[in-house]
Amino acid sequence: MARLQAAKITLTEQQERILQQLQTGTHTPMHLKIRAKIILLASQCNTNNDIEKQMGIHGETVTKWRNRYAQAETELATVESETPRKLRNNIEKTLSDEQRSGKPPSFSDEVVACVIAISCQKPEESGLPFSHWTPSLLRDEVIKRGIVESISTTQISRFLKRERFKTASS
Repeated sequence: MARLQAAKITLTEQQERILQQLQTGTHTPMHLKIRAKIILLASQCNTNNDIEKQMGIHGETVTKWRNRYAQAETELATVESETPRKLRNNIEKTLSDEQRSGKPPSFSDEVVACVIAISCQKPEESGLPFSHWTPSLLRDEVIKRGIVESISTTQISRFLKRERFKTASS
């Protein structure tokens, strides 16, 4: 079975210096330190297996970051020649995770705004015999008004904390 050839990494002096700084920086996030080291080792003609064993990380991780850096080499060379002061930022961007979509919010901004607006009203204005909202009372009122079908008191509290509002029991 033929093995795939690992992507060749060729660094300029400036790229190597920046990667060294990332690898040893005291304020550099750990994920960037690890990825910078992968690229530095790859540029020294180490195989992916050698890097995997030396660093104690999974081989797919080595392959992923080696390939990603190799794909960005042309762009990095262009940045280095045209706007060298942006090179470090571009290297960090290359070694950073891509944006993930994540789970969509369960409640729209309109729902959050309605919850906050109700919390700003006095319960007496809604015909309730209370002087202050609690997360539980606020939840019941939001459901009663048909703003949402269901919502937890914890979620109500999160909305209010995010906006720095408080109910009587928060």
